[in-house]
Amino acid sequence: MSKTVLFTVSVLIAAGFAPVKAQDYSKFAFNIGGGISTPLNPTGAYSGVSGNFVMGAGYNVNKSNAIIGEFMWSGLPSNVFVLQPVDFPHSHINLYSLTVNYRHQFDRINGSPFGVYFMAGGGWYQRHISLDKNYAVPAGTPCTPYWYWYGWNCNGGVYEQTVASKGVSAGGMNAGLGFTIRLADSNIRFFTEARYHYAFSDRIATTLVPVTFGLRYN
Repeated sequence: MSKTVLFTVSVLIAAGFAPVKAQDYSKFAFNIGGGISTPLNPTGAYSGVSGNFVMGAGYNVNKSNAIIGEFMWSGLPSNVFVLQPVDFPHSHINLYSLTVNYRHQFDRINGSPFGVYFMAGGGWYQRHISLDKNYAVPAGTPCTPYWYWYGWNCNGGVYEQTVASKGVSAGGMNAGLGFTIRLADSNIRFFTEARYHYAFSDRIATTLVPVTFGLRYN
């Protein structure tokens, strides 16, 4: 399923670039940035605050509307307030997403260099989990949501690899607001935005709000 979503995203991004003439850079949009991600429940019950990185490119339909293909990475570290079983393996969890988004913007508010925009879309999300040592799950261990968060069952299994990893993929959606400041009279803007992301991950949904700061062209 994830391969199908990835292929669809690639086709949509390519289709967005197709109308752009080589000389018409005003139709091209690009953004890059990073910031802090805050997980919300149910994700917040298992993960804490971490960093994020975002990079996107797309096509400006006109001055106010654009279609943007975007890649996002966000860390999902273990929540320090969650009590783990004795000798539970140390874990690393990362969230990756590829989305296609619609952006509607007001470029200049009352002729000022300040702008505001709304952005929403959806696509493919993957929660990637890795464990750093062997671990045997005792037989009869109750299958609490904590185990499902890490993508494994708890039916007496033995993790035999020194480094085990697993990806949990699902479709998802996002929506949020952003603010921009145009730098001089160029097409480059500083932006800050907050977006709500919801992925329909198996058993436990992935929910978070990344707050991102960066630079945007057009």
